[in-house]
Amino acid sequence: MSTAPASDPDSPDFPGDSSPQPPFGFKDTLRSLALWSVGVPHLVAWTVFIATVSKYTDIKNIDRAIKFMTKAVPKIAGVNIEVLGQEKINPQGTYVYITNHVNIFDMFAIYQAIPQFTRSLEHIDHFSWPIFGRFITAAGQIPVDPNNAKVTAKGLKQAYRMLKNGDSLVVLPEGSRTLDGSVGKFFPGAFRLAIRANVPVIPMAIKGGRYVSRRGDWRIRPGKMQVIIGEPISTNGLKIKDANNLAKESRKKIIALLS
Repeated sequence: MSTAPASDPDSPDFPGDSSPQPPFGFKDTLRSLALWSVGVPHLVAWTVFIATVSKYTDIKNIDRAIKFMTKAVPKIAGVNIEVLGQEKINPQGTYVYITNHVNIFDMFAIYQAIPQFTRSLEHIDHFSWPIFGRFITAAGQIPVDPNNAKVTAKGLKQAYRMLKNGDSLVVLPEGSRTLDGSVGKFFPGAFRLAIRANVPVIPMAIKGGRYVSRRGDWRIRPGKMQVIIGEPISTNGLKIKDANNLAKESRKKIIALLS
């Protein structure tokens, strides 16, 4: 779970995103009802398409279509996503991307920001969700479960093979969405993977998302989110025992990007 803030969001040393989070109003509720009535059929159509095509071809061959979908869905909801620092990514490189977890639009924002093929670790519960679960299954996301060592071990092995094959990986190492904008403690699994595969870690900060959507509330407000990409952190020479320190360093980088 994400930790509570160590200081007030208005404080300069707040460890996370201190952007505004006004309460949702009556207009937001009505608009959200309309958006969900459009968004759900839209996601169903994409799910049917991805599930069907993935039976006949490698999912990499339709990654451009998936990236198009990640741009279309936020636009339908009135959410503008700005990417800063994309020039720091080598499109031919292999990375473990690490980012804070804010709202349901995070993955749409992340996939827009990353130029190459990548997949993410997903909590196993998400695979049983109506529609969305079928979509992430067809799209090739990797299930993990903090409460089931076997499931997690299998997922991490699959993620390691991806990295060794030259495909990048996205991990949200807090394990859950923030409630207050603070960046919680990072679990070390993703950093062990990066060290084992000897690939750089790229910290990415998602800012402004709490204004748009927040954990525990189904409503959506038009607004702007930013994905701010930091400098790659090399894992050359690091040992598995260094994973916790790498996690702490990456968390500090993301907090700095947010502030």
